[in-house]
Amino acid sequence: MNRARQKKHSVDTLFSILLFAIFVLILLLLLLFSARMYQISVTNLEENQNLHTAMTYVGTKFRQHDQPESVSLAEIGGIPCLRFTDTIDGDSYDTCLYLYREELKELFSADTGSLPPDVGTTIASLSSFTVTEEPGGLYRIRMEDLQGIHAELLMHPGSPSTG
Repeated sequence: MNRARQKKHSVDTLFSILLFAIFVLILLLLLLFSARMYQISVTNLEENQNLHTAMTYVGTKFRQHDQPESVSLAEIGGIPCLRFTDTIDGDSYDTCLYLYREELKELFSADTGSLPPDVGTTIASLSSFTVTEEPGGLYRIRMEDLQGIHAELLMHPGSPSTG
């Protein structure tokens, strides 16, 4: 009777240890899968956020410049840019948006023509940023982020002319 009791006790202990080991293994697998899903989510959010930031920024700049003569196409250091002109206390200032080394940059200065393009402030990482002037004073802005996702805006400074 004593032997049966010892066998039952060792089987119970072995079963408990095995059950605990399976539980720990499942927890580790769940932790690994959760960490991978979190990493994928953060990466996707960063990718989408970059293009969204650039689109929102350009759209806001257009809304701030509600006169057609305050928006134009120009060049800074041989690089095409979208130029917004402001008059502050009687002095004229330009804000230029342009793509330089896969970065959308902004340069605000009284004399943007003499500054090199690398001194601008980085807004977002993009692989392309093109602006074309369309009939009726509209500007077509095409952007592509580093992952190949495209976006396009059709903006007009101020109220579009009718007629």
